[in-house]
Amino acid sequence: ALGASWIFLFRAYQTIGVGVSSLLYYCGPIIVMALSPFIFGEKLTGGKIAGFIAVACGAFLIAAQGLGGNMPIAGIVCGIASAFCYALMVIASKGAPRIEGLENSALQLSAAFVTALVLTLVTQGTPSFFSPGIATSIDWRAVAMLGVVNTGIGCLLYFSAVAKLPVQTVAVVGYLEPLSAVVFSAVLLGEVITPVRLMGAALIIGGALFCELAGKRASTKAGTAQAARA
Repeated sequence: ALGASWIFLFRAYQTIGVGVSSLLYYCGPIIVMALSPFIFGEKLTGGKIAGFIAVACGAFLIAAQGLGGNMPIAGIVCGIASAFCYALMVIASKGAPRIEGLENSALQLSAAFVTALVLTLVTQGTPSFFSPGIATSIDWRAVAMLGVVNTGIGCLLYFSAVAKLPVQTVAVVGYLEPLSAVVFSAVLLGEVITPVRLMGAALIIGGALFCELAGKRASTKAGTAQAARA
């Protein structure tokens, strides 16, 4: 699921840009929350429903403006598909609660590598970087930065910090990623940020964050009430 989500996400990067792709990708956690009552039997509170509606409206605004601005439908579909694959990854992770931290990240990254390699071989044949002519034209410094720093060290820091920080802190900091993606895509890549796109970003990030915090607050209240009854 992680490998497939990255494949769809990087394809979306190439076709509709980093900012929009990142925002669509981060609809994944909300998809998990929407499915949790049916899969895990969790209660869907009013706060979660309100957050879900906000995220759905934000995703609709971005997708609608993208189509109106002649963004490729295939790119928007890839962005949405990456969100569903992200949701599948989270759901699958709940089925293996004893595997966590660095062990979890090592297994996920290894499986993602195998998935990406197999899909590349099936759809494109031998990867282009195996060709001497093409290999010399690749900026391997950028590849090393992406693989070692952004993915390797980034995952190491993230999964190491998750175990030491409160869940609400992790949720808040996690949603800085799509926000920073929108800002950096505009500053560094020259991607256009329209008022409608800003509104969509605010709805997605704000709604998702509200869902996270509302869910944790409800869990805390339920735990406190249960302890009081005991």
